[in-house]
Amino acid sequence: MTAFKRKIRNFAAVLTAAAAVFTFAGCDEEPEEEIPMKTVEVTNEFGELVTDADGNPTYTEVPLETVVVTDEEGSIVTDEEGNPQFEYEKLPEPEKTVYKVGFVYSGPVNGSTTNYVFEAARAQIKKSLGLETCYIENVLVADFPEAVNVLRDDGCNIIVSCSPRFANSVEREARTLNGTYYISFGGEKTSSNVTCFGGELYQTAAVCGMAAAYNLDPASNKIGVIADPAEYNVYGVVDAFCLGAAEITLAQTDVRVNWAWSNSDQEIEAACDDLLAQGCDVIMSYMESDYPLRYCGNKNVKLIANAANIPEIVPDSYLTGFNFNFSTHVVDKVRSIMNDNFNPTVFNGDIASGMIRLVEFSPHAKSGTETICSKYYDYVKSGSAKIFTGEIKNANGVVTVEKGQSLASSNIFDINWLVNSVRRTTSFTEINENPQSSDFLIHRFPEDMKNDTAAPPDTTEEPEVVIVAD
Repeated sequence: MTAFKRKIRNFAAVLTAAAAVFTFAGCDEEPEEEIPMKTVEVTNEFGELVTDADGNPTYTEVPLETVVVTDEEGSIVTDEEGNPQFEYEKLPEPEKTVYKVGFVYSGPVNGSTTNYVFEAARAQIKKSLGLETCYIENVLVADFPEAVNVLRDDGCNIIVSCSPRFANSVEREARTLNGTYYISFGGEKTSSNVTCFGGELYQTAAVCGMAAAYNLDPASNKIGVIADPAEYNVYGVVDAFCLGAAEITLAQTDVRVNWAWSNSDQEIEAACDDLLAQGCDVIMSYMESDYPLRYCGNKNVKLIANAANIPEIVPDSYLTGFNFNFSTHVVDKVRSIMNDNFNPTVFNGDIASGMIRLVEFSPHAKSGTETICSKYYDYVKSGSAKIFTGEIKNANGVVTVEKGQSLASSNIFDINWLVNSVRRTTSFTEINENPQSSDFLIHRFPEDMKNDTAAPPDTTEEPEVVIVAD
């Protein structure tokens, strides 16, 4: 190898080594410190706020400023050489939202079949999430906005609307946003702050219809139904009850339906007496009120109802019952709001989801009731039994579901007809031209009754006078 070639090779080796050293040194360089930023409103040269096309403030991010570090006594902290120490300004901790849940009831809490279930959900919110809750009862649809305002003034930023009657009112109120979330029973339209829910109550109603037919006195063969025309999916529930009964009595199924308002005991009594006069051996109540149970229970009539506590109300007369189970769903929705992962949906739970339940069978029911009904219940729960499967005719004899066809749950919620096993219907409803408005008193759990408008302090006694010595 010539001397020239050796020089070239040595020079290349030096360059390679230098590149390696440079690369290694580059890896050891400390990355530039990331400057923390803060969000501020944008202003123009005159200090005026800059807004978007909708009039909302616009924002931008700017670096945090540095400030001199001081100790507890206010003295400047320096290093070993006496230079002052600096740090980025500390932004205030974001204020944590305190959530409070207000329930709006269309009727009274005591004696209500559905509100009884909502009260269980309210108690579960307090137990599981530790939130303060309250409610206003007997709210008319026209007064829903006022009820919401009263609850908001009390600090509620989550409103649970407990009646399908309020669905349209919720939609209108929610447009104002103002930091309020709505959980709407029976609603069908969601938005950024509204979620809706309900349940396929007709599934358990069908099982109850089978129980009613199985316990019929053969000499009567008539089943009575008293229902509120404003109840949730009332036609779907009543029809499913009739179809369940037909699983036992087939074409001989004879159901009589009387309509009455839940808030009128007089109408309820007249409707029940009429069913009994027709010879109905079993009565199913689908009302907001549990008064039909108490009234018919005193007459020793076999009863079924949409009441979770029917065994407590009429322990000797009930056969079974069907009801909602809202607690888990409502608690989960409130929790999602607290955790900032709220997802508006329309959820209609079925038997499998646990949203609807069947009440335990009575020990006074006919032997075999639980066995035969439980099998049907399991078929419905698994989806093996489709309740609204044709051929189905309405009360006028018109085919509403073709042979071999089945209605989807969304179609069942739209039903506005009664099946042809309903042999007679009578309405006892009367228009109330002067409905009594809510008093808008806020009710709480006893332990939360500080400043409760529903239970004002007693001021009849003179306050104690305390004399302070000089």
